[in-house]
Amino acid sequence: MGKENKSQVLKKAFVLLAKKTASLEANTACPLLTYQEKEPEQVKKLRRF
Repeated sequence: MGKENKSQVLKKAFVLLAKKTASLEANTACPLLTYQEKEPEQVKKLRRF
């Protein structure tokens, strides 16, 4: 595996991780004592319901 190929694989992994994390956050309500900021429209599109 070349250096550029490893870099591309790593970039794809980070993108997938970021999308999964954003999806999890979009589908999770805030706890009672903490503040939940307004979500951007792009994150709202990741909701499952």
